[in-house]
Amino acid sequence: MARKQDENLRPCEYKLSQEEAKKGGIRSGQVRKQKKTVAEYLRKWADGEVSEKNKKALEALGLSEEATNRTLLVVPLIQKASKGDTKALQMALELLGEDKKKELEIKKLRREIELLKAETQKLRMMTGEDREVEDLTALGDMLQVGEEDESHTDD
Repeated sequence: MARKQDENLRPCEYKLSQEEAKKGGIRSGQVRKQKKTVAEYLRKWADGEVSEKNKKALEALGLSEEATNRTLLVVPLIQKASKGDTKALQMALELLGEDKKKELEIKKLRREIELLKAETQKLRMMTGEDREVEDLTALGDMLQVGEEDESHTDD
């Protein structure tokens, strides 16, 4: 039974005609140009001066020095993060670069664990022991579980 959303699908073998491809290319160029224009307008606005009304609001938050409209974009983020909004907090950490530090720390710990496992394996071979390295494996598993938990909070 065909699903309703499958009605508009084309077979994999379907090739666009030259005319269709040309129209698609022209339309794609128009859309890219529109997006570029919108981004330019947004950059101009963001770098522009703040209105007097907004300057007073920024002064109340202690953010008035060299304030631009870009500063206004941060205010709701700060307010939401300070009220406990985890998505706003995550975004703030990303803007600060803090989330990258955490990733680097995890990578460093993983490398250390791998080195310790390799050294332990070498020692086991030298001593003839054939035991599992439960502590290191458990630590590695904990790091993976921590990552899975973080990926669920991004939703």
